[in-house]
Amino acid sequence: MTQENRPYALDVTEQDDLDAEMTELVKGIEKKYGYMPNYLKFYKTDNQRLRAFVTPYFELMRSDSGVSHLEHEMIALVSAATNGCFYCTAHHGMLMRGETGDTLLTEQLARNYKLADLSERHMTMLDFVVKVHKDAEHITDDDRQGLRDVGFSDDAIWMVISTACFYASSNRMAQAIGLKPPLAYFDDNREDAKKAQAAE
Repeated sequence: MTQENRPYALDVTEQDDLDAEMTELVKGIEKKYGYMPNYLKFYKTDNQRLRAFVTPYFELMRSDSGVSHLEHEMIALVSAATNGCFYCTAHHGMLMRGETGDTLLTEQLARNYKLADLSERHMTMLDFVVKVHKDAEHITDDDRQGLRDVGFSDDAIWMVISTACFYASSNRMAQAIGLKPPLAYFDDNREDAKKAQAAE
């Protein structure tokens, strides 16, 4: 990949060593999006690098996690916004529009989730997530009890924490390698959102 069309700042070696499982994973992700996301272009340069990235992600997406797919995306988007990650905010904003069909909610979560009309469960969850990112040293039993009070089990609280921490790492990685969002991220799922809002 030449420097001109490389969507990240590092000239990492393309190992071309993906095993069968990782090859199928890449094909599946590319089929889902209709193009290859730029984060995947970076991670697929090495089989071990890609596997190390997706293994904790699949752990977060367990069906018994106690955190819904919507909640996962909310955590991902607010994490990106809190950490100032342009790539991840664009990426998860696009996914949030697809998940909810709600452009306004997506923009609120990407800019200031406090402005969104959220349930007590989700506001408490996101307040906790922001504290993980900004002030984890001062998280107390009261903070964890607040999550229990709005319906999270301790196993689910673990997943909220794990999800926030996974995206803390992803945000910093994207920023540090100069990862650029593709223009498609800013256009994808907007028409579906408009149709859904028009039908209300």
